[in-house]
Amino acid sequence: MIFRLAARLTALLAIGLGAAIAVAAPAGPYGVWRVSFDQHPGGPVPFTLELRAGKTGPVAVLVNAPERVRAEQVSVAGETVTLTFPSYNSRLVLTHGSDDRLTGAATVLRSVGTVTLPATGVRGNWRFSPQPASAAGNVSGRWVVEYGDGKVRGIANLKQVGSLVSGSVQLPSGDMRYLSGELSGKQLRLSTFDGSFTNLWTATLDGGALRGAQFAATSRPAGTAWTARREKNADMAAVAVEKPGGERLSFRLPDGTGGFVSLSDARYKGKVVVISIGGAWCPNCHDEAMYLGPYASRRRAEGLEMIGLQFEYGTDQARAFRQMASFKSRYKLPYPMVYGGQPVPEDTIKVLGALGPVKVYPSTIFIGRDGLVKEVHVGWSGPATGALNVKAKREFDETVSRLLKQRA
Repeated sequence: MIFRLAARLTALLAIGLGAAIAVAAPAGPYGVWRVSFDQHPGGPVPFTLELRAGKTGPVAVLVNAPERVRAEQVSVAGETVTLTFPSYNSRLVLTHGSDDRLTGAATVLRSVGTVTLPATGVRGNWRFSPQPASAAGNVSGRWVVEYGDGKVRGIANLKQVGSLVSGSVQLPSGDMRYLSGELSGKQLRLSTFDGSFTNLWTATLDGGALRGAQFAATSRPAGTAWTARREKNADMAAVAVEKPGGERLSFRLPDGTGGFVSLSDARYKGKVVVISIGGAWCPNCHDEAMYLGPYASRRRAEGLEMIGLQFEYGTDQARAFRQMASFKSRYKLPYPMVYGGQPVPEDTIKVLGALGPVKVYPSTIFIGRDGLVKEVHVGWSGPATGALNVKAKREFDETVSRLLKQRA
């Protein structure tokens, strides 16, 4: 009896140890990870990465609450995960180590060239702190933001639950997409990474005001200063509307497939033509494209034509064409994309003449049935901005509808 009891205890102990070993052993690269660019200007830029096995292959999702961005391409080779975003020309490569951590780097394209951001990851979905300190206040609501030298004004729309904070910041140049983070004590930290675009906003809550700095991947060490004060009814233009003096554009540009597109082509005669000026490097251009694709398809039968006019980083035209094709494919854009050069004043003036230089991406040109420029909308408020995004889409639709009713 004693022998059988000892044997049973030995067996149970072995099972228990086996279970403990199975739990503690690395589970490979799959799971939920807190990934961070620890050498980003201004401090770590964290985000959540969810990696799972799908029916047709691995699936990776980047989480910046409440947004969930699915990686365009995912591959898992042994312990190494590669997330590729062709529409951005960016990549994130992470390797799972024996310590059950991820190490690697992201490569993102910027005006200065390719930028490398070293990355590390641990299991979990916390953002900046596993256990943030109790929040010293509540930052929920609308804030008037003064940015940089104080001459640039914008709006921050924030939501706080406990110590967790999410929201976005809208500036005249565009919004900062989905920011997610925490208010730990008096310290506010918000970050985002959507496959290419990185942003870090830090501030101190001080007497009902926020004071801090904002950092992008190529920011100077001090970042860009910003302050904010709460204002419940704060508002601003979703896009800036300009009314030129009836210019007539004339360009003939390559579409990357061996063809050329010109406003004198028969398909544009007597039509309302909307030209979306952007670049695959521009995060707000991606947000705008998600709206423009279905819109263009829906209203083409009424006489609407669209053209995507892209200005891409670098002098490698073949790479620019590949990015244009990936951008068009990702958002299923039913209209042609053309290459205008680099996003520099000289190239934009060469293409657009008196309507150049382009200062804000995206910008949108509305041409009436008579071939004359009627309006230019500067900037775009993306879905992270809520009511401002609704306003931007409404104003776009109203402009197109008004022009479609006019005769050539």
